[in-house]
Amino acid sequence: MLNPEVVTPIFYFGSGLSFLLVVQKLIPPIKRREDRIGALLFLSLGIILFTVANVVLEIDRTYPHAIFLLLTSFSAIGPLSLLYTHSLIYPNQTLYRDIRLHFLVPGFFLLGELLFFGRAWDSIISDLGDFRNIRYKHYLSWGFFLTTALTTAYFGFRYRMLLTVISIPELKSQIRFIFILATITVFAMYSLVFGFMFGLDILFRVGGLLVTGIVTLLFLAPSRYPDFFAPLTREVRKKKYEKSLLIGLDLNLLELRIQELMREDKLYRDPELTLHSLSEDLGIKPYQLTEFLNEHLQTGFHNYINGFRIEEAVNLLEEKPDQDILSICYFVGFNSKSSFNDAFRKVTGKTPTQLRQKKSDIPEKQKLHTARTGVPPLGKGLGGMVELGDPERISVRNRPIKAENR
Repeated sequence: MLNPEVVTPIFYFGSGLSFLLVVQKLIPPIKRREDRIGALLFLSLGIILFTVANVVLEIDRTYPHAIFLLLTSFSAIGPLSLLYTHSLIYPNQTLYRDIRLHFLVPGFFLLGELLFFGRAWDSIISDLGDFRNIRYKHYLSWGFFLTTALTTAYFGFRYRMLLTVISIPELKSQIRFIFILATITVFAMYSLVFGFMFGLDILFRVGGLLVTGIVTLLFLAPSRYPDFFAPLTREVRKKKYEKSLLIGLDLNLLELRIQELMREDKLYRDPELTLHSLSEDLGIKPYQLTEFLNEHLQTGFHNYINGFRIEEAVNLLEEKPDQDILSICYFVGFNSKSSFNDAFRKVTGKTPTQLRQKKSDIPEKQKLHTARTGVPPLGKGLGGMVELGDPERISVRNRPIKAENR
C-alpha cells in the first residue's frame, strides 16, 4: 500500500500545493507579516516533500542535487512555526529585535549544504551513497538529529504560548486545532528522520504522508474558516490586559511625557539610548515601557526611536543639501552608516542619497515653471505650505504618571 509508485505522486502533489500556497501568500499587494512568514514556512514544507519523494525514488543516487536544501528546510520549520503562530496571535506586536538569532542554525546548514553540493559530482554521490548504507553512523546524520532536537524545543515554546489561553471556553476549537496540527508536525518530523536513519522505510513514508496532510489541511482550512484566528487574537489581548503591568499608570500622560522627551529634548539623538535609560527618564520600569510601546503604540522600542531619527534626517537632507549624509547619520543618533541606511529605507522606501536627489529636482521644476508662466509656484508664504509657530504647550515634565483610578 505504501510502495513508491503510490506515495511519491502524493508527495509531489503536496510539494506543488505548498509552492502554490507560497504564491498565494505573496500575491496580495499589501502583505502582512504573517503572510511573509507563512510563505517561508510553506516553501520549507514544499522543499521537504519534494526531496522526500526523490529519496523514496532514489533519484539522489544519480542526481544528488535532488535533495539540496533538505536539511536547511528541516531546520527552518521550528523557528518559522513559532514566529508564524506569534504573528497570528499578536498581529500588531513587533517581533523580537534579535529575530535573526532564530535563523543562525538554518543559515549554518545552508552554508554547509552549499559547500557540500558545490564539490565534484562523484564525491557528492559517493558521500550520499555511504549515508544510505550506514545511515545514523554517518556524519551527516548529526545534522538531522540536531535539527530534530531544536525543532522539538521550538514546538515546546509554541505549546507554552498557547497555554496562556487554553482555559478560555470560546477558544477550544482554535486551541485544539493548533495543538493537533503541531503534534502531527512533530510526529511527522520524527518519522522522517528516524525512519530514514534506522532504515524503516514504512515509517519514513508515513512521515511524508503526514506532511502532505498538514499542507492540504492548511490549504483548505482558510476556505472553511476564514476568520478562524480572530477570536484567538481577541481573547489573548483581553487576557494580557487583565494581567497588564500598566494598571495604575496614566497612559495619556505617559504618551505626552515620552513625546516631550523626543520632540523637545531630542533624546533620540543619543546613540547610547536604551530601553532601560529611557524608562528611567520616564520614571517607569523597562517592562512597563515595553508593554506600553507594544500594546498602545503598536511598535517596538527601536522602531519608535528610529522613527524620530529618520524624521529629522529627512528634514536635514531637505534643508541642508550641502551637509554630508554621514554627518547627518551621526547627528540624529545612529552609530553606523549601514544601520542608518537600513532604517531610512525601511521608513521612506528610499536611500538618503535617492531622497536628496529627488528633493534637488524640485527647485529645477519650480524654476522652469516660473520661466514659462512668469508666476512663482505656490510655496511657503505664497498660499502653499507655511510654517506655523508651535502653540503654547503645557509641560508635563513634573507631573506624576501614576494615576489613582486606572
